[in-house]
Amino acid sequence: MRLLHLTDTHLYGDPAARHYDRIDTAAALRGLLDRLGTLRDIDAVVHTGDASEDGTAQSYRLLHEILDPFAASLDAPLAVVMGNHDVSAVYGETVVPGERLPAAQDRVVPLPRDGRLIVLDSSVPGAGYGHLAPEQLDWLREQLAVPAAGGSVLAIHHPPLVAATALLRGLDLDGLDALAAVLAGSDVSIVLSGHYHHEMSGEIAGIPVHVAPGITNVVDPLGGGADERALALSGASLIELGGGAPRVISTVLPNAGDVLEDPERPVYRFDPAQVARILEAAGR
Repeated sequence: MRLLHLTDTHLYGDPAARHYDRIDTAAALRGLLDRLGTLRDIDAVVHTGDASEDGTAQSYRLLHEILDPFAASLDAPLAVVMGNHDVSAVYGETVVPGERLPAAQDRVVPLPRDGRLIVLDSSVPGAGYGHLAPEQLDWLREQLAVPAAGGSVLAIHHPPLVAATALLRGLDLDGLDALAAVLAGSDVSIVLSGHYHHEMSGEIAGIPVHVAPGITNVVDPLGGGADERALALSGASLIELGGGAPRVISTVLPNAGDVLEDPERPVYRFDPAQVARILEAAGR
């Protein structure tokens, strides 16, 4: 099974809006998809959250205006996970059940080859960090009690990994031990996440975790020193399952929505004082 893993498009309802007054996020997504146009034999397209920046119905319509034809060209189903910038209720109202899968709740999405994608909504209204309620873990445990013939993939916006930077550690997923206890011994072959905006790998309960690079920008977790910075890049990952450990292939390209066309200039750079203010507003 081959999955195309996309994440963090941060689309706006207002076509004139720019992310950090710089990135045309719709152009970033379209440009990346154009560069991925030669991909074939994709079994599903999975978007792991922060589909929208402003949580508007218009932004979700734009998302599907762009992604639906792309997924259809691959003859692949599309699944969209909710992230901390998303508004699940708005998405569920905008995307009509029966036409596309709503992401306003946890759900199971059938995959080819008798597999399944299990989607968890880790968003917390008004916050940047992630959380899974006890009833969500109970629901996940019930789903995993009956294995799928083709195995399972878990998609959740906030990675079940300790973050690499101080800012992201204040905005990561809590309750990792409880989630690990549910996943232990299950048929989940990989966990797919976004949120960190940079590629990262690890594991939970012995299960590989892959964080795909962001589409609207890519965070530099190593080169910023004490600061936090993101670069005008866009990325995506290809996940290949079956016949052993998952194989992950990622690409990072110049951002097609960068109105400054300056890949050397960070999209943002936050010093420790700015990080503290962000965490005060959106962290725990």
